[in-house]
Amino acid sequence: MGDAVVRTQRLTEDTVIVEVHGPLEAQTVGALRSVLLDAIARYEPKQIAVDLRDVPFMDSIGVGTLVAGSNAAREVGGVLAVRSPSPFVHRLLHITGLTELFGLPALEDSANRQSP
Repeated sequence: MGDAVVRTQRLTEDTVIVEVHGPLEAQTVGALRSVLLDAIARYEPKQIAVDLRDVPFMDSIGVGTLVAGSNAAREVGGVLAVRSPSPFVHRLLHITGLTELFGLPALEDSANRQSP
């Protein structure tokens, strides 16, 4: 599907942002895993935000990488949150029951919505 580009920015001593651009799948997720785990080990941030607004597709390996990042952040006393996920990614995290883990609001179930 293409390459994923991952950038890291340390905002403060306790806050790191990781921006991902492109799909997260078996062939591309290695860049995120490497950058994410390295930033957590190096900076031991209290807050790490992974911005997924430019991720049109993510598979189970991408989900697993986010969970591994969350676990690594917790080990150093931090929290990993997902910011601005694309609709596809938000729906995937909702289906897998991980929205709460990553600090995202749950999606409304369209079947439970009433028509006006």
